[in-house]
Amino acid sequence: MSNMKKGALSALALLAAAGAFAQAASPAPMAREGTYEQTLCFGGPNYVVNASDTDRYGTYQTTGGTQSATKAFDSMSLECIGTFELRSSVYKHKGYCVFQDAAGDKFHVADTAAPQGYTVELLGGTGKFKGITGSANVERLGAMTPIRQGTMQACRRVTGSYKLP
Repeated sequence: MSNMKKGALSALALLAAAGAFAQAASPAPMAREGTYEQTLCFGGPNYVVNASDTDRYGTYQTTGGTQSATKAFDSMSLECIGTFELRSSVYKHKGYCVFQDAAGDKFHVADTAAPQGYTVELLGGTGKFKGITGSANVERLGAMTPIRQGTMQACRRVTGSYKLP
């Protein structure tokens, strides 16, 4: 066999092997329902109005990222906005977050903190997350000292379940 034919066959074999590897590396489709756990860390500006020693009100806007053993929920970017209040030393907040994966698929949530607990409701999404619903509980992971006046930094563990249509 000529060197040219051997070279062409070697190149074809290499392309076939690369194609097989690429197919094997394709992500598995997301399960239609399941559980997930995410650790998310975020930071950004917050604005606070101090009304008294026990009462204050404010807003926040944060960005951050996630880590998760559940591939569909791993390495996502997030952006959140919300309001909070501390009245008579009782904390409450209501916020909304949008999570986006590397492919550009998104899901959005509403999160609520009240004396009864800290929860998330999955409201919908795009791409592989289109029509997603579900809920989760949130655990605060320690306190961080703000790096700059008027900002906040924090991490949370979110554990919940989801369903897709």
